[in-house]
Amino acid sequence: MEANSEWASGLDSESNSASASVLDPRSTESVRVFDPESSAEFDRAIDAGSNAESHQAMDKKDGRGAESENSAPAILDDGLFLFFRGPASYTGEDTLEVTLHGNPVIARHFILAACDHLKIRPADPGEFTRRAFQNGKLDLLKAEGVRRIIDARSVFELHASRRLYDGELTRMISRFRSALIHLKAETEAEVDFSTEDLTFESREETIERVLDLRRRIADILERSRSSSRISDGVQVALSGVPNAGKSSLLNQILGWERSIVSEIEGTTRDFVSEEIELTGIAVRFVDTAGLRESQDLVEQEGVRRSRQQMERSAIIFHVCDLNREPYPEPEFPAPPVWHILNKADLVDPERLTAWESHVRMNSADRIYPVSCKTGEGLKELREALSVFIKEETESVDPFFLEERHRYHFQRMDEALEKLLELWQQDAPAEICALELDQALHHCGELTGNISTEEVLGRIFSVFCVGK
Repeated sequence: MEANSEWASGLDSESNSASASVLDPRSTESVRVFDPESSAEFDRAIDAGSNAESHQAMDKKDGRGAESENSAPAILDDGLFLFFRGPASYTGEDTLEVTLHGNPVIARHFILAACDHLKIRPADPGEFTRRAFQNGKLDLLKAEGVRRIIDARSVFELHASRRLYDGELTRMISRFRSALIHLKAETEAEVDFSTEDLTFESREETIERVLDLRRRIADILERSRSSSRISDGVQVALSGVPNAGKSSLLNQILGWERSIVSEIEGTTRDFVSEEIELTGIAVRFVDTAGLRESQDLVEQEGVRRSRQQMERSAIIFHVCDLNREPYPEPEFPAPPVWHILNKADLVDPERLTAWESHVRMNSADRIYPVSCKTGEGLKELREALSVFIKEETESVDPFFLEERHRYHFQRMDEALEKLLELWQQDAPAEICALELDQALHHCGELTGNISTEEVLGRIFSVFCVGK
């Protein structure tokens, strides 16, 4: 069963209803309604389970959409009503969830009818998660984890998103905050009890603690950068001379016709890309324009863009036409080059051997004879690519940071760097404490303990409607 979420929501004490956009029919649709004024009405509807109007979507309009006082209400759908009483709900408040058949017309009609009957409004993007945050059901990092889970394009991204949702980063920040508070307490104690006979940690020990915090921040930022590279997808460029079979190979890899295939050379004049998932990782295949000298300005631009895509790729598939005599090989950038000897079904062993000895081979390069027409060698190529991607990515720890997170970690690090400089200059403890205050401020901004309304609005605005 494929389910799509259709939501209705409210903030402050408003009563609200909303629907996410649905572009294709699905098996079920869920509508969430928050209305603090109508919990009694929900109770009556649920108690009246045998009453058709309590669990069926009605239409009191005629076939032209006009109100019809003489005709009986038309039943549009049957639905399942689930009432979640706060605080045991997603937002922590009384919430009704209605499951309908997955026709967007039904969901849209139900939402409009609910808004009209209950006098509530459509929800804004992310309103439910924002209300859950404001009611203490989850912190800001967990709320951002919700959106990451929704937007994940691969198993790798799901693992990273789940770790954010499960509070791994929250726990890290909690330890940072504890360490910063301890440092601040000691710094202020040096001022407040400077005349007392008390023993404080040596400056060398304190400096080492700050350096350790900076090392941990650097590690978090590096882990995030590595994960982001994998999250962006492993790119594979399909390159070679015109009409070698690059587009046919792309279509075979995808399992459907994405690129136009023609016997006319130069059909692909710009790059064409498509993404699939292999071994839990998003892999982006780019079918590039055929590499050749041309007086055509459009084709020249296509070749230039193709070379740019090759430079950004983790692997280059150099697609060769075995049906031709060996021809000069284009110049390729640094990534490993896998020579895909296409049209293997049309040639004899001598021609295949001639090509295998002709192509340039560096240490990381490989050769795979295939036939896009018969499918020969394609399974082996796909398996080899899966192993390559797994080896390249298995050492990367799934760990995501949003741009907002990176900003605050960098500001924390800058405050600690400034603190070390102030200590070297024997600056007064009161001045040093200000830098610790800055670090603590950015620590609080990360979890949402200190957040302005403008920042919250920006974070939740990128959620889908109904979440």
